[in-house]
Amino acid sequence: MLRARVAISLALTALFAVPAEARPLETGLFDQTAFEAEDGSAAMVRTRAAGATSVRLVLYWSRVAPGGPEKPAGFDPSSPVDPGYDWSYFDRLVTEAADHGLEPIVTIFSAPPWAERGDRPRNRPGVRKPDPAELASFAKAAARRYSGAIPGLPRVRRWQLWNEPNLHRFLWPQFDVPASRRVPKDADALSPEYYRRMVRAFARAVHRVHAGNLVVVGGLAPFGNAHGGEHAVPPLQFMRELLCLGAKNRPTRDCKPLPFDVWSHHPYTEGGPDHRAAVPGNASLGDLPAMRRILDAAVRAGRISSRRRVAFWVTEFSWDTKPPDPDGVPAKLHARWVAEALYRMWQQRVSLVIWFKVRDDGQRGGDQLYHQSGLYFHCAAGWSCSEPKRSFTAFRFPFVAFRAGGRVRVWGRTPSSSSGDVIVEQRRRRGGWRRVRRLRAGRHGIFSARPRTRAKGALRARIPTARAASGRGERSLPFKLMKTPDVPVRVFGD
Repeated sequence: MLRARVAISLALTALFAVPAEARPLETGLFDQTAFEAEDGSAAMVRTRAAGATSVRLVLYWSRVAPGGPEKPAGFDPSSPVDPGYDWSYFDRLVTEAADHGLEPIVTIFSAPPWAERGDRPRNRPGVRKPDPAELASFAKAAARRYSGAIPGLPRVRRWQLWNEPNLHRFLWPQFDVPASRRVPKDADALSPEYYRRMVRAFARAVHRVHAGNLVVVGGLAPFGNAHGGEHAVPPLQFMRELLCLGAKNRPTRDCKPLPFDVWSHHPYTEGGPDHRAAVPGNASLGDLPAMRRILDAAVRAGRISSRRRVAFWVTEFSWDTKPPDPDGVPAKLHARWVAEALYRMWQQRVSLVIWFKVRDDGQRGGDQLYHQSGLYFHCAAGWSCSEPKRSFTAFRFPFVAFRAGGRVRVWGRTPSSSSGDVIVEQRRRRGGWRRVRRLRAGRHGIFSARPRTRAKGALRARIPTARAASGRGERSLPFKLMKTPDVPVRVFGD
């Protein structure tokens, strides 16, 4: 028992070893439905209110480019002003994002029919082996259009290639197996090598338009089902094969360095902030250390080529809440999980986290629910009556407190992600709050300390009144000094 306690204490100490102010934690939101709606501007306003500084936007190649089985004669796919393109919906999205002080992360996805090759699964257009050369031409056109050179359009710096390329519904084929067959254990994965070709073409095009552009790759689904009914390569296997690493993260063969600047993942989980995936090779929140080790090994082995330090992002993640989802996470526990998840990701040097969604979906067909992971409740009358959830505060002003040996450790990020004073308080036995320490948040708004506190009593952080934009001292949610419950949940609830 003593040995276990010492191990836990050492692990917690290691988590806080790196100076807090040295690592930022930027947050953003992804909700294409809300952003594209008629009241999309209101969704951007609510995104900023949640403390986010980024939005993830999907640029559907097949929606912007001309359709049909053959590329039109005379069409120049690398020209952003070719009349065959219709950029109207995306021009509006990136312009509104910029107008609201939000930096876009643009995900290019879904090829037009003339840029696809080979067979594809039924009812899954846009995903069958996109032609890397045509992809490069489109990426060049998009990067040029949003380079800041066209009047009225903002500059986009962050470009992500595809969505969850280890999943058959987004990239086909995954294995050398027909769509109608189950995947045998000895099947070879095809998608990592094919995605590798896409990355090379995409990165070359985006970087040539502007050397300061960031190329984001990965964005993997957390669960593979290689030997079940769904064709999906487990994310850790996909990552290793993409980067030419073996099971022990050692180089397996000669590979040219892959040009990208950011590795991203979607660590959905069937439990809490520390929950690990049940099947080896999958990667939920608790498996991010394993993914971090693969990324570090690839950097050491020279498998990645970048002009800057390779970053680690989470570009999609959430849990449904109860209410409204009967199979979601209860509101108080959900808020605790959100704050702790942000902290756990930050500890793995994740520097940007994108939450899915801004607002809950409504109902469709009786009692059937859509995704209910919004930071705001859905309201049929629109944004005017969409109330923020408890987890809104946890996302905007994350704060956690844990016992570490005989002391308590606290960590948080200010709502504005800026430096300044923060007051840590603890709940009194007979009610009310007492101040335990005044801290100074670093330049990214991150603060961490070991204040002297009682062994019991929830803690919270507060921004002094003079610093709060509203004129009132803004407060985080209280965080109890207890082990966070890890209860089983469905990834998207019911």
